[in-house]
Amino acid sequence: MLDRIIGVITLKADKYREIAHDEAATGQATIIVVVMALISAVVGAVLLGAVASSLPPGSQMGSPIGFMIRTFVNAIISWLVGSWVIAFVSATFFGGKTNTSEMLRVFGYTQVFQIFGIVPCIGTIVALILSVVAAIIGIREASEFDTTKAILTGIVAFIILLVVGFILGLLFGLVGL
Repeated sequence: MLDRIIGVITLKADKYREIAHDEAATGQATIIVVVMALISAVVGAVLLGAVASSLPPGSQMGSPIGFMIRTFVNAIISWLVGSWVIAFVSATFFGGKTNTSEMLRVFGYTQVFQIFGIVPCIGTIVALILSVVAAIIGIREASEFDTTKAILTGIVAFIILLVVGFILGLLFGLVGL
């Protein structure tokens, strides 16, 4: 597992391909997603607590525990839904030879870049850039097509997820969730 994480961090395409095609890597990818989600939730809650303590009494920021739960659940759901959408877009629109399981494995491993998010400001930017590069490599290797199709797959999937997220946000907002 460590060898694969290093391969993902160093952006080695053959490791992404290996992860995509190894069904046993699903459990490993799940572990990575859960650990990164927990780290994000805890760091976010600590930051939320620090900000909340500097606000005047009665200010509403939400509880750190509630934030942790929402962050954790959001990370897991985003991984599951995002992997499905990317696999769907790849196969349907660009002829990719992949499925949701392969994308779950690849995108599970690419969550390792979220560790950079613990560094304020610059860490989030670094994590975002490396995650996008890793996503393109992962899509390309799992789908077995060229980089242009991988980029297009990522863009189309991102737009779909953005629209669906916007619609769900409106619906949840209307019902008060």
